[in-house]
Amino acid sequence: MRLQYFVTKADSGEQVLIAMEPAMKNDLEATKNGWQSDWTSDFISDPRLEKYAAKTEAGEIVALGAYREDDHGISVFIADIEAQPESNPTLTKKRRYAGVGRMMIAYGIQLSIDSGHGGVVTFAAKTDELYEHYVNDFHAVPIFQPFPGGPKLLMLADEGAQEIFGAYLF
Repeated sequence: MRLQYFVTKADSGEQVLIAMEPAMKNDLEATKNGWQSDWTSDFISDPRLEKYAAKTEAGEIVALGAYREDDHGISVFIADIEAQPESNPTLTKKRRYAGVGRMMIAYGIQLSIDSGHGGVVTFAAKTDELYEHYVNDFHAVPIFQPFPGGPKLLMLADEGAQEIFGAYLF
């Protein structure tokens, strides 16, 4: 078996192979032009965060992800993931690539496996719609809400994590 990340061209259904690489300064600076978030911000600059860029073979940045071990040492916390503007459903009606979020979560699962946390990941749903999507489509489990009215935290483990990660094993 081999691990291969991919996204799908929304217009044709064609799979595009993706390499996950440590994000470089120029990758983060590219977010100043049209991305939903500025990945050079103080939040993302937190030295505890490992930042990765998902890139096509041609070097196109499809997404960025920021990950760290959670405060309790039992999972990898996905601090932020963001698709490029052309694939971000918040920024465009017609996406260039589909499956970006699922792939970035799968990469978090890989980091969790590699760091001895058994594939357990935790993350916050940025919107109620994303919360429902993660629970219904990814089988994420609500864990708690640290601040009333704040983001809702979720966990992926066991079968849910295996299903997502397994989609990239060939």
